[in-house]
Amino acid sequence: MKLPLVKSTFVGLLVLIVASMALAQDEAPPPWARFEPEGAGFSVLMPGKPVEAIDKRATYTMHSFALTLGRGNYVASYSDYTPEANLNPATALTLNRDKFNKNIHAKMLSSREITLDGHRGIEFTSEIPAANIRVQMFLIGNRMFQLATLVFKDVDETRNVDRFFDSFKFTTKTLPK
Repeated sequence: MKLPLVKSTFVGLLVLIVASMALAQDEAPPPWARFEPEGAGFSVLMPGKPVEAIDKRATYTMHSFALTLGRGNYVASYSDYTPEANLNPATALTLNRDKFNKNIHAKMLSSREITLDGHRGIEFTSEIPAANIRVQMFLIGNRMFQLATLVFKDVDETRNVDRFFDSFKFTTKTLPK
């Protein structure tokens, strides 16, 4: 895997997190609802309607869906890599985790391997001076699934963050082969 590819993927994800936080409104949030983008291969509960961003690069296309609720930001994304990207499942998740933290100057607090519906993934928590970050990533074929939350340290959004991550499901009818 090429390191610049990993770096640009997570830099793009971070930009989406920060940009959507700037769009936060003071209105009461809408109720949580199941969000299942067509062809994405997943569903997740979101606390409102997320904003989609598409980032096309030479070796991948990333679809991100982000929104802000109070002082927390929620992002669900998937990246489809070209066959030439040659992702190594044994190292791709760890490399993505490490590059993510390095690019935003975050201190990793914990990391563990996880499995969902038989698919290998990684979950980690990190922090930057103003916020706590939690991320889950799964690699299925040449598709990387990413869930991320960024919550300012002056609030406790544990219940909402847990709800977001616990609701994530793969939709078998649209998973890549």
